[in-house]
Amino acid sequence: MSKNRKLKELTLKIIGENELSRKKLLEEIRKQSNISDKTLNEILMSFLKEGKIYITGYDFDVYNGIKRIQSIKSDGIIFGIIKTDPLKIGLLISQLESNDSEKVKEASHKLRIIFRGKMDEIEIIDPSENANIKNTTLLFNKIIYYLHTQPQDQKNVLKNKLAWSLSSEEGSTDLLKSLISYIKSQNEAI
Repeated sequence: MSKNRKLKELTLKIIGENELSRKKLLEEIRKQSNISDKTLNEILMSFLKEGKIYITGYDFDVYNGIKRIQSIKSDGIIFGIIKTDPLKIGLLISQLESNDSEKVKEASHKLRIIFRGKMDEIEIIDPSENANIKNTTLLFNKIIYYLHTQPQDQKNVLKNKLAWSLSSEEGSTDLLKSLISYIKSQNEAI
């Protein structure tokens, strides 16, 4: 196994355990392996491009108490791993009903990223399919709204189908297309 591949696996493993800033991620990786800033940047950019990770926030501690911030330091960018397992996505969907507003906000953010990625995938497969969907965020919001307006039995079925359709499982993209068509047929406003 090449050194670069080992570093990629190590990077994903560490990000999978905890969402970390670039600075803290570099420190964690250097505890186990020698890596340059340039190599880490290359790995992170390839993971972002591939949709394996996403940016979850920014760690302002990298400024060491400076109050007037005039530049963005890449060391403060916080990365998290995108989990596209249907069970994990199902948990995120369930968290949308939590009483904890931070959990709802975090789950919604992660689901929107996954949804955008799937919508991009649909567009790559069939560009005409996404031609009438101008705003994926609006579509996502309407799908979630529709889900929450259903009776509990129907809601559970739709949650499971949405979780599967947003996953990386075989047939998930076709299921998402079908789910969007179904919801559109139920509510012409979408």
